[in-house]
Amino acid sequence: MLEVLLDMESRLPALLAEKSAWKSVFVDYHPPFVERLWRQVGDYRLYLHRIYPCEKAQALFHPHPWPSAMRILEGRYEMAVGYGQGMSEPPVAATVVMAQGSSYEMVDPDGWHSVRPLDGPTLSLMVTGMPWARPSHKSDKVLHALSAPAEEALWKSVERAYCV
Repeated sequence: MLEVLLDMESRLPALLAEKSAWKSVFVDYHPPFVERLWRQVGDYRLYLHRIYPCEKAQALFHPHPWPSAMRILEGRYEMAVGYGQGMSEPPVAATVVMAQGSSYEMVDPDGWHSVRPLDGPTLSLMVTGMPWARPSHKSDKVLHALSAPAEEALWKSVERAYCV
């Protein structure tokens, strides 16, 4: 997935220029809260995230329902990593701090993680592949698009990060 992330980054100026292809959502069903821009690109989904700080005990420890790769564009976050089948939370196997410029992939259906921004909101890019047949956290809460000012601020941060 890291190769896919690099490919998407090389194409990002053109992808960002097609603003009408992007959708926004405010993910606020569980901390940390996330402002998200996303779009489909072939078999992949591309996400731009501003993740807000939360308390360590609040950060959602979760598996991803698809393979993914991420790059931190601004800020730092603490990431807890674990491994386990099903939806029973596994033990934390490692805790790392990911800083601006760092990238990583999650390519096993039973990998778990949580992220918690440390110094204020972070900005990141994520690409995901086709979903696995794996349960993941879901919410009954209806998520809404970002407000116009929040969406514009996120666009400006992304454009600044990629010098678009």
